[in-house]
Amino acid sequence: MRLQLSSKKIWLLSITAIILVWLVAPLWGIKEYIKVIERYTEPSHALKADCAVVLTGGAGRVREGIALLSRQQIKQLIITGVHQSTTMSEIMPEIIYYPEIDLEKVILERRSISTEGNALQSLVLVEALNCSDVLLVTSDYHMNRALKTYESVFPPNIQITPYVVSSDKTIGRKIWLHAFEEFYKYLFYDIFVF
Repeated sequence: MRLQLSSKKIWLLSITAIILVWLVAPLWGIKEYIKVIERYTEPSHALKADCAVVLTGGAGRVREGIALLSRQQIKQLIITGVHQSTTMSEIMPEIIYYPEIDLEKVILERRSISTEGNALQSLVLVEALNCSDVLLVTSDYHMNRALKTYESVFPPNIQITPYVVSSDKTIGRKIWLHAFEEFYKYLFYDIFVF
């Protein structure tokens, strides 16, 4: 006995299969992306470079960049993605507790509004400062996309080392929400940027 399917049933099964793939594939991708995020752990405080680039947008990033400068692990600090009218004391009110920092070594980049923009604008500054190596400072959940973006924009003669800032967004159930968001941003960047 042979099963006969009408064109309407075939169409319905096809749509159902497409919907199932559309729902299940991202879940698998997000699960795999969580594994990628978990690879980025806090870096050694022994890392050194000519410059550090801090991407704004996450808690603790700027503070860690200032600490790098304070510990003399870097010579220059670039904070990228800063709002046009924001001052250093607004970004980090605690800056007054770092009297050893020469604020002329801190550059606020104000043009970029995306991770790709951060990389493009940072490159101009990194080259102007003659930095041959850079610590890329961003949150654990953001590092994979940020690092790949910077590697696609920066020339190979400038070494980029990830400097991860731990966040509470990778703890417990929160990781699924942020992995979901980063997964789709990563897919977009993979198609249009990298």
